[in-house]
Amino acid sequence: MNITTIVLMIIFVFIFIPLVIAEVTRAKFRWTLEDFFLQSRTMPLIMAFFTIYATWVSSFAFLGSTKSFFQEGPLYMTSFAWNVLFAVLFYLVGRRIWYYGKSRGYITATDFFDDIYRNRLLSLSVTIIIAVFTIPYLVIQLYGGAFLIETVSNGLIPWKAAGLLFYLVIIIYLWAGGLRAVALADIYYGILTFVTMLIAGVALIQEVDGPRNAFQTILSKEDGYCTLGGLGDSNSVLMWLAMFLVIPIGAFMGPPIWIRMYSIANQKIFKILPLLLAIIPIMYMGPLLAGITAKYLYPNVEASDNLLVMMIMEKLPIIMAVVILCGIAAASLSTANSQIQAMAAIYAIDIHRRYINPKVKERQLLNVGKWAVLAVSVAAYMLILFSSGSIVEIGTLSFSGTMQIFVPTVGALAWDKSNSKAAFVGVWVGTITSLVCWWILKYPTVYAAIIGFIFNIVLFVVFSLILPENSDVKNRIVMYKNEFAENIGNEQ
Repeated sequence: MNITTIVLMIIFVFIFIPLVIAEVTRAKFRWTLEDFFLQSRTMPLIMAFFTIYATWVSSFAFLGSTKSFFQEGPLYMTSFAWNVLFAVLFYLVGRRIWYYGKSRGYITATDFFDDIYRNRLLSLSVTIIIAVFTIPYLVIQLYGGAFLIETVSNGLIPWKAAGLLFYLVIIIYLWAGGLRAVALADIYYGILTFVTMLIAGVALIQEVDGPRNAFQTILSKEDGYCTLGGLGDSNSVLMWLAMFLVIPIGAFMGPPIWIRMYSIANQKIFKILPLLLAIIPIMYMGPLLAGITAKYLYPNVEASDNLLVMMIMEKLPIIMAVVILCGIAAASLSTANSQIQAMAAIYAIDIHRRYINPKVKERQLLNVGKWAVLAVSVAAYMLILFSSGSIVEIGTLSFSGTMQIFVPTVGALAWDKSNSKAAFVGVWVGTITSLVCWWILKYPTVYAAIIGFIFNIVLFVVFSLILPENSDVKNRIVMYKNEFAENIGNEQ
């Protein structure tokens, strides 16, 4: 058996394992809306951890982090702090969102806002902002995964064909088992991603006689490789502080994470889950070692998202290279499948049921959700034909939009003076300000996001204080807070 045949066999096994998972989940599917989108709110710890991890860790974390380690050195290890904040948010905010969703039947983020604020313009705004800023991130994930398959197959599987295969497989297992199928697939993808991230770094660093030799050689030529830059540099203190907020908050407010918070079986999971999410950043040791290797071997090469791929294909044995690149593709696919499912939920619940057919029956709405999976997949496939841009840049831009939703979320959970009109003004001014600063003023994306976020907070607080109080909103916020304290307090 020649090497090309072995490579193709590995690729096809990688792509089609989720179809086996689809058969496993098909028998458990209950044909209800909650089962399709939320696994009937019974997701256990292991499934919750892996599907959240696999959704959180995308090609942004694998390819983008290696590029950043190459450019700025080990300073990108501040990403450990992002993961810790992401974990803390699950405990402080996620538990409350889970409880509200469980007790009142929420399925999407918009359900949360619609119930507490009762403002149609705000609800529609949340739907639009979350959907619009999720689409580009979805597209870049699938494009990255398809490109990797073309690379490892040496062009035998063109990226357009690989992308189509990915979509077909995702559609099949989503139709068969809904979120349960996605979560099981994410266990497979998550383990593969974690293992290959570490193996890639360990294997590559051996090419330069270990990290000590690599660091000593690099620092002898570029002594600023391990130091922070000035205010306008890409590795300044302000840049890393901004990233510390934008990345975890933006990801946490993404529609797949809302769905996973609602799906968790019980509040005890929220005591263990944050610890696991805080530990998992050990995976970044792989990209760190890979980035250092690239800096040693290719000091004058222009940094790009494809740097790691090029190095793996050049320096590692072909079978190892294929497995590692499948691991990178797994990081992309595990994020993409969650986003496709979440976008289908947004259409079925937030658009179809709310604006097109409010009297639709549950079984019909379930079918709408399934067809929405197909429609979202087709639209995303068409968009990847025209996709371009840096994974880090597009990912940060997406998070800059979804993070704006965090302000009224915290207000609805914790501040009884929160005002729906103030929330509406805040999220739109914050979003538009971020886009203006990024697109017109040409600020770095992460700075643009923070500026918009600050505008959002200020306007939300000021308008909530000066606008007439809405007693219904206030009463709901207070009542829900008290219910959460009483019920969760008794469980503890």
